[in-house]
Amino acid sequence: MIRIALCTNDGKTISDGHFAHAKRYVIYDYDEETGNLKHVGTRDNPLGNVADLDDSEAIHSAMSEIGVPMHGVEKYEWLRNNVLNDVDIVIASGACPLSHSYFTSMGVQLVFVEPNTQIDLIIDYLKEIPNERSMNELE
Repeated sequence: MIRIALCTNDGKTISDGHFAHAKRYVIYDYDEETGNLKHVGTRDNPLGNVADLDDSEAIHSAMSEIGVPMHGVEKYEWLRNNVLNDVDIVIASGACPLSHSYFTSMGVQLVFVEPNTQIDLIIDYLKEIPNERSMNELE
């Protein structure tokens, strides 16, 4: 079983931009053999309502408000440990080099799609993968 997080702001499409700043993650368990997907839930992301800034005053203010590190590896460690701790794959439209490096070093695969891609289309695609594999084996 693989746990997948889809990055979204509206629950229907992949959010535009850095995955760490999506407002929420739609979580699915995916069985690679059967293509079965089970919706596990939706997780809110405290970082989703905070601008991705390098302004130290804004960072300090945001950290004080929600108690989350807002910069560097600590931010991604917090996100991994507190929101995406059980996720194997993140489907997003983007990531910075540091977040990409951190998450992949933790064994998380990042898959990038176009912003505003419909989540339903991604789900339909994932369901078809085992069928396509079976058809290719027949050839």
